[in-house]
Amino acid sequence: MPPPVQYGGSRWQSTPSSASTNWSVLIGLGIVAIAIVAIVANAGNSQTANYPLDTFDYNQVYATAAPQETYVPVAFPAADPLVAVGKLNTARANHTATLLPDGRVLVVGGLNIVSGSDSALTSIEIYDPKTRSFTAAGDLKDARYDHTATLLRDGTVLIAGGRNGGGGPLYSAEIYDPKAGTTRYTGNLKSARAAASAVLLNSGLVLIVGGESFSGDVTSAEIYDPSTGVFSRTDTQSGGFVTATKMADGRVLIAGGGSDTSLAVSSTTRYDPTGNLFTQTAMMQVPRMAATACLLPNGLVLIVGGYDDGKQVNATAEAYDPAGGDFKLMTLADARVHNTTTVLGDGSVLIVGGQDSYGGDPIATVERLDPVNGISNPIGTMSFARMGHTATLLADGSVLIVGGEAINETILGDAAVYWPNGAPAAAPSPSPSPLPSVSTSGSPAAGAPSGSPATSPVPTVSPAAS
Repeated sequence: MPPPVQYGGSRWQSTPSSASTNWSVLIGLGIVAIAIVAIVANAGNSQTANYPLDTFDYNQVYATAAPQETYVPVAFPAADPLVAVGKLNTARANHTATLLPDGRVLVVGGLNIVSGSDSALTSIEIYDPKTRSFTAAGDLKDARYDHTATLLRDGTVLIAGGRNGGGGPLYSAEIYDPKAGTTRYTGNLKSARAAASAVLLNSGLVLIVGGESFSGDVTSAEIYDPSTGVFSRTDTQSGGFVTATKMADGRVLIAGGGSDTSLAVSSTTRYDPTGNLFTQTAMMQVPRMAATACLLPNGLVLIVGGYDDGKQVNATAEAYDPAGGDFKLMTLADARVHNTTTVLGDGSVLIVGGQDSYGGDPIATVERLDPVNGISNPIGTMSFARMGHTATLLADGSVLIVGGEAINETILGDAAVYWPNGAPAAAPSPSPSPLPSVSTSGSPAAGAPSGSPATSPVPTVSPAAS
């Protein structure tokens, strides 16, 4: 798909179609043509209209509510920066993707939409980067999406909470064994929660914090002990759609929060596992909920996008310095929520897709943020807009993008890879995967974060929640 065209901040986007006409594009082009005719008429026969059809409004692209930084005009390349590498057995969004010790990627659960109703999935599949293919790998005990998935020290994966097909939050948790290809129940969560964040602590315990339950934000946290299979409740004031990121010293930064029933907040909390203590720390410069986060190689924590306290989508990111206890604000190329955020080998950050507004459409743009200079540059436009997808850093430094929801509420069944230094010669030619033939309507639960709640570990960087 060609890049979205922008005039004065408004965008027209279309999905590939061989059988139908995109009337919104034709109407839009008609309006532009009328405008050109009007300009020419007003200018007289001896003058030529100079209408910037091939330019972007960079002030709009780099819009932010914060004081403006120096803009770096960068045009969107026409080429899709992702290379198609395979097809899922089952199209899915709001699933999880976990990097296994052998380099394969475990894809669990998620959401599909059948006959106008949400359908939570039980299916599990594994992606093998050597064969670039997905293989069915068993089933969950309980169908779920918006859950967490955390790789444990013994190589098994803890899958906790989420939503059932009716959108209700779940208490149940399961352990998946990749070697046996089986799941088993473990202890139940103390609070049913969906869209929570999970972090593997240095001790091997798992911290689960935030999320949404039957009555709104969950403001408690829980600790899972793999040796006993038991969750124990601990207390925190952080709730809703937070981010949770393990820092270099083993502490966890919990940032933002809020949900469909509450406003986004600027507060952050540090969790110290050695004393089981939650301590309020610096305020972010922008309130955020449903943001994404990652640990940078220099020890800073980057918080990206999300909704603000007016449910407007942020076009900013900010980096937390544990030493100074303060946040540095940065400007994104596009406002986005429900995107994925992945640290690359050179320390830059890949930001893919997302949603453009509350209840709005998925977006197709991809950008790469340089956190040292605080500049994020657009690097291309995907063939399909997507949100609710996952991004997993693979052993070779590439990033695997799986599934998600496209425009027109279509659930995607494709997988693609981003190579930071360009696709190797042996890679397949970059051609878009066809949309799966899935009858769809409805949409995932509002406020559900995109990407895997437990991001794959980054080389030389401790694992962090996405």
